[in-house]
Amino acid sequence: MTSRERVWKAINFQEPDRVPIDIGGTKVTGICIDAYVDLLRRLGIDCGIPTVYEQFGMVARVDEPVRHRLHCDVIELENPSEAWGLENKDWKPWKTGLGNPVLMPGDFSPVTDERGYIYIKDSKGMPLAYMPPNGLYFERACVTLMSEKVVRMDPEAWQNSIPLYTDEHLGKLQDNARLLHETTQYSIHGGFLKGMLGSNGIFAGHTITDWLCLLLTDKQYALAILRATAERAVQNLELYLQAVGDYIDTIFISGTDFGTQKGELFNPEIFSELYVSNMKLMNDYVHKHSRAKTFYHSCGSNFNLIEYFIEAGVDIFNPVQATAARMDPLELKQRFGNRIVFWGGGIDTQTVLPNGTIDEVRNQARERIRAFARGGGFVFSQVHNIQYGVPPANILGMADAVLEYGKYPIQ
Repeated sequence: MTSRERVWKAINFQEPDRVPIDIGGTKVTGICIDAYVDLLRRLGIDCGIPTVYEQFGMVARVDEPVRHRLHCDVIELENPSEAWGLENKDWKPWKTGLGNPVLMPGDFSPVTDERGYIYIKDSKGMPLAYMPPNGLYFERACVTLMSEKVVRMDPEAWQNSIPLYTDEHLGKLQDNARLLHETTQYSIHGGFLKGMLGSNGIFAGHTITDWLCLLLTDKQYALAILRATAERAVQNLELYLQAVGDYIDTIFISGTDFGTQKGELFNPEIFSELYVSNMKLMNDYVHKHSRAKTFYHSCGSNFNLIEYFIEAGVDIFNPVQATAARMDPLELKQRFGNRIVFWGGGIDTQTVLPNGTIDEVRNQARERIRAFARGGGFVFSQVHNIQYGVPPANILGMADAVLEYGKYPIQ
């Protein structure tokens, strides 16, 4: 069975030959660049200077020998531009905070201040992101506190400020998608990322604190902003699916976090009232115009939102943060496992993967496979991206454990 066939069966609630594996196949199941360098050294693989293809999370592009060693079944159709408008081309060398040589986009031109902080700025010189001295990641350069005065943005103006895919980008996406489809047997994950119904970061010019307050105090305005965003996302989905819809199996719709460690970020009833209809607008468009399954990423405790995700037509839920409140794998599978695909939850990246022994990693992989895998509807991946400091032996032990314990029928 090919990787493409394996993933397709699993996301259609059928049991393939084994549980599909995704390590490095999406921007939220990847490997951060410094951890990737350590993994390359452990494997003794020389692929040249590694590439940071997604600069916000400093996520590495996984090279084919590594993908093969990790038994990965998924490959990402990368966007030509992933973060802060940086075009992923004309790659040039740079060094991470740990001194590892990497490749960054040609128009990546950071500025260092007198304290050693590194800034990415826009064309007007305004900071977009920063990294402290010897840091590992960039942080958004945005205010998160409550504004003295909340200024509401015109929904139409907000909608028009969200860029559409350009003909140049669509051409590149189509060529790359066709190449991946014709020359590999991987399941192709569409890295579409122009449908963010946000709650974190800056949304429609508001800080996260302002936006959370608006969800409670001015629902009509919040709904108008969310509808404008969803409509713009559909415009982008139309362009995107026309270019690559024949080649992809899954499509990344949103990477907005709605959960915390202890519970949902806000009242689930507000989520139902304001978000569900707009998520459904996007999901319905994908389902009507392609066979691709929609992939949603939301960290934290989402137990009380999953039913609403299903109502909105979400096909795949990630990262399945099992250490958060009410995210017990057995209960999730029992309650929702035949109606939404769990993509993730295989290993806890906060606890076992960085700090456990190889035996502890293998045991947790086995436990999660037993919890999630029966009847299909499960793609094994660690919870979110692998961070620096994770022992390479644990990464390899995780991948090998899935190969050993993930054969159907699940024992």
